[in-house]
Amino acid sequence: MTDPDRHYKILIDHSPDAIVVHEGRRLVFVNPAALRLVGAHSPDQVVGHLFSEFVDQGSLVALRERIRSLEVEGVPSTPTEMTLRCIGGRQTPVESRSVLTLWEGRPAYLAVLRDLSAQRAAERAAAVAEHQFASVVSTLAEGVIVQDPDGIVQSINAAAASALGVDAAAVVGRDLPRELVRAITVVDTDGRPVAHADLPHVTTSRTGRPTRFLLGVTRPDGTQVWLRGTSALIDDHPLSHLVASFTDITAERIAAAQLAYQATHDSLTDLPNRLHLVSVLTETMASTERGPIAVLYVDLDNLKTINDSFGHSVGDAVLREVARRLRAVVPDGCQVGRVGGDEFVVLLAGPSADTDEVSDAVHHTLSRPLELDGWTMGVGASIGHVVVPQGDTRTIDDLLRDADMAMYAAKEAGGNRTVRFSSERTR
Repeated sequence: MTDPDRHYKILIDHSPDAIVVHEGRRLVFVNPAALRLVGAHSPDQVVGHLFSEFVDQGSLVALRERIRSLEVEGVPSTPTEMTLRCIGGRQTPVESRSVLTLWEGRPAYLAVLRDLSAQRAAERAAAVAEHQFASVVSTLAEGVIVQDPDGIVQSINAAAASALGVDAAAVVGRDLPRELVRAITVVDTDGRPVAHADLPHVTTSRTGRPTRFLLGVTRPDGTQVWLRGTSALIDDHPLSHLVASFTDITAERIAAAQLAYQATHDSLTDLPNRLHLVSVLTETMASTERGPIAVLYVDLDNLKTINDSFGHSVGDAVLREVARRLRAVVPDGCQVGRVGGDEFVVLLAGPSADTDEVSDAVHHTLSRPLELDGWTMGVGASIGHVVVPQGDTRTIDDLLRDADMAMYAAKEAGGNRTVRFSSERTR
């Protein structure tokens, strides 16, 4: 198992949310949180079973449609609520989000399940008398805020006050978002500030419908938390009070960001990997306003000799130093990544992307001797150069293949040089 795979599984095993992986219709992995969610004592009670055994019949159609809609690896589905059939007959409402991924080298679906039981309990509690509601929600781990139709806070439990970084007693009787707007900043998942008119409780009050939200909140002390929850009217009356119940998912967001980063970056050099470079190149080529693009395929000339002479630990140190030097000479706005053992790719675009200058800079920086573990050594590089003019119809694979061919031509010509690819000949 590679380091990224091992780190990937460690993060999943320690995730507070239930995570399952299925190939086709059979479950191939469940983390400890998922075992607890379905009431299983060991993975054998779940792994190898059809996922339909654990999903209520009324939720299966929507679940299968969501899975069929997943076509792009790494792009998650929208959150969907469904009901789990747990071992022993208990039914549990959950929020599910799925993503197409690779599991042990094979296509599979990864689903994150969040138990909605506590949130549902909070919503039911909001329908009872206010004094009964307050006594229930004060003990919940989820944050709960009750506001009147004008947005004035009627009650806020300890979990909500803690998540927002405010004093519960100080905010009751006030319009929390308006009065603390200078101390609390709210943003959406893209980092855009959320106007007061678009806050969940305002939207619910205006539409009369429940509003699900996922928001980033910067608290008065400057720290940011991510809150996921629902704002809803307590009853159907147009002047009904509103209840917002939410969970702090900051740890989940951090774990997800770490997983996403590891999926798109090389663990040794911390450079973008082939998957990330292909994504960037695809997006750049699709732009209608782009100028010329160039691809430099960089292959180190004598890493094998270094590995054989000094050992692979020194070779790994060389790769990290090469990555550092490449970052230093590649212009801002361009990309450099590692795509193989001793192979790197530089994507050049924009007015600063003078390919000859960058190619010369790469040769210059890699020709300087490396001082590692008391040894002095040189690497050098053979570079294949491909220009991608506006309207080029080659696929991404074609471009990387052409750059690779030009690189091999440079290597066959003695190395430590750049060869530009030509459709008629590589020269």
